[in-house]
Amino acid sequence: MPPESRSDLKKLPQHIAIIMDGNGRWAKTQGFPRVEGHRRGSENVDEIVTACREIGIRYLTLYAFSMENWARPKDEITALMALLKEFLLSKREKLIKNEIRLLSIGDVERLPADVLNVLRETENMTSNFDKMHLVLALSYSSRDEIVRAVHAILKEKERGVEG
Repeated sequence: MPPESRSDLKKLPQHIAIIMDGNGRWAKTQGFPRVEGHRRGSENVDEIVTACREIGIRYLTLYAFSMENWARPKDEITALMALLKEFLLSKREKLIKNEIRLLSIGDVERLPADVLNVLRETENMTSNFDKMHLVLALSYSSRDEIVRAVHAILKEKERGVEG
């Protein structure tokens, strides 16, 4: 890589966040079922993670499933959860090979038990890596995150920890 290209890479952000929205609408405009849009979106994730890793992005947060998504039709939620589980299982070895740490944020305890188990297993298997951090925001809500942050601050204050 030429020196000028390396200096350009230093200008890149260390953290990129992507809201994964519109896959269902895209599928509908293409004449596909909504789930097909979600499946194709998950394929794009692999390309995005690989590209970010290659150019040195340290943190990639994917906002994948908001609290509001729980209001979708049950069959769509079931399909999305199956897709998440499949993604985690199929990309696990690639995460390990590329030393990418998987983390999750949000109220992940709401996920189906089998999906949560695969998520936790993958987080544990990648917990020692630091070349890149892939953060999945699942069952997230900005309001919920603010409430959790305030509760954490109050707990620290109760323990006498000042921040």
